[in-house]
Amino acid sequence: MRVLRFLGIVFIVIALAASFILFGLRYLYTDASDQKALAAAMATAVPSPTPDQTPAPTAAPTPEATAAPTETPEPTATPVPTPDPDSPEGRAITLGLPKPPEIDIGSWEFTLVNGDNSIGTYVPEQLAYLDQTAAQTDIQYDYNGNRCPVDARIAQALLDFALGCKQAGLPVFLSSGYRSYNEQVQNFQRVCQNNGVTDGKDANGHYITMPAGCSEHQLALCCDITDIYRPIKNKEIENTATFQWLKEHCAEYGFVHRFPEGKEDITGVMYEPFHFRYVGTEATAYMMENDLCLEEFLALYRDVNGPAEGAPSV
Repeated sequence: MRVLRFLGIVFIVIALAASFILFGLRYLYTDASDQKALAAAMATAVPSPTPDQTPAPTAAPTPEATAAPTETPEPTATPVPTPDPDSPEGRAITLGLPKPPEIDIGSWEFTLVNGDNSIGTYVPEQLAYLDQTAAQTDIQYDYNGNRCPVDARIAQALLDFALGCKQAGLPVFLSSGYRSYNEQVQNFQRVCQNNGVTDGKDANGHYITMPAGCSEHQLALCCDITDIYRPIKNKEIENTATFQWLKEHCAEYGFVHRFPEGKEDITGVMYEPFHFRYVGTEATAYMMENDLCLEEFLALYRDVNGPAEGAPSV
């Protein structure tokens, strides 16, 4: 029994000793680990605190000088030359008209004959004779008292004009073309006597018949055109379909309505809805489009390329 108690005591002592030894070993191990950690920590240099310094302000970079943008100059319009005020174009501009055609104003078809411009005893170089109703389309050059005589240079144009009217289904009559100086003397006396005047003018001062030398009929570049033969030609002719067609289409053949209504003070002649004058298609188109009579048209060219007035150039 004593032995068992002894052995129990020994066992307890051994157990306590083992526990003490284990505790000491654990302490030693922990202490060694802490020292190693401390040594490692002390081996790492502790950085000195950096004083708080406000960085010096950085100067703003000086911007490089930028060249001012070069302005692109607006294109300068090429100046349009101003027409000479004494040129046909300059005169037309003054009147608010478009540029007139470039023509030789001294050419035969632009000869001006009226109460202020006489052609004296002028005789055309060559006459041609046309059938008055355009039933026959040949052009004759020998005298034929039964036909309408005109300057040979306008014969084809006048024939085409008459045929155009017939093709439109209208009657046409070439009433009066060329009259000689002596024939105009007789015509002037007859008309004056029938109207009780001596100067060939009506109450408004406009010619109802022209003195010899001042008639376009003597020039042979015109023709009185009606629908049928009429012994007396007057204002009533304007109501015929033939005149309406002739007036509308005359420019196509180079003819102009020579003495229009409203132009009496300029032409000096009463309104004649039957008298057509040849001046060529280019001039006629300009005159008709701009409502000009021959005097107004020729005034655009005065002193240009020769005189617009005076005796004809033939």
